Amino acid sequence: MPDPGESELVDRLLARDETALREVIASCGAVVYAMARRVVRDPASAEEVAQDTFVALWRRPGSFNPERGSLRVFLTGVARNKAIDLVRREERLRRSKDALLAEMQSAPLVLDESNIESTQDVRAALTSLSTVQKEAIVLAYFGGRTYREVAQELGIPEGTAKTRLRDGLIKLRELMSPSKERESWS
Repeated sequence: MPDPGESELVDRLLARDETALREVIASCGAVVYAMARRVVRDPASAEEVAQDTFVALWRRPGSFNPERGSLRVFLTGVARNKAIDLVRREERLRRSKDALLAEMQSAPLVLDESNIESTQDVRAALTSLSTVQKEAIVLAYFGGRTYREVAQELGIPEGTAKTRLRDGLIKLRELMSPSKERESWS
């Protein structure tokens, strides 16, 4: 049997009463966060999932049907589904990034021989980059991603992605240029 208080709360949400949303968050926030944390295991990601859960309720309060169960059970189910989606998305991104790094290590590179003596020079230069620079460069240049896509895939701000790409390319240029050019840059 539906709780009359929850039905009234949903009616207030449908009327865009922000106080009703605050009440829902106060009463269900801890259990929603706990469900998200159980699935994603990361506090920051769990907070993101919990927030997304309440935003989803705010956007579509009519998706809750009091005849099917309590609001708390509904919200923990939404949080669980959002957390699972996040874990799957992050796993896909990680596998994609790992596959690109592995491919970069083993696949032959096609380069302009007038600029570089061998593929090994490129690989050696890439290994001398910091891990974050190498990740960004591999995703952008070997994975064909834009700096925005690099930022999204690595979960970093766009400015940070641009900086990593720029700094990595500068270092690669220094490492792969003839020694006379290196001296003139100093």
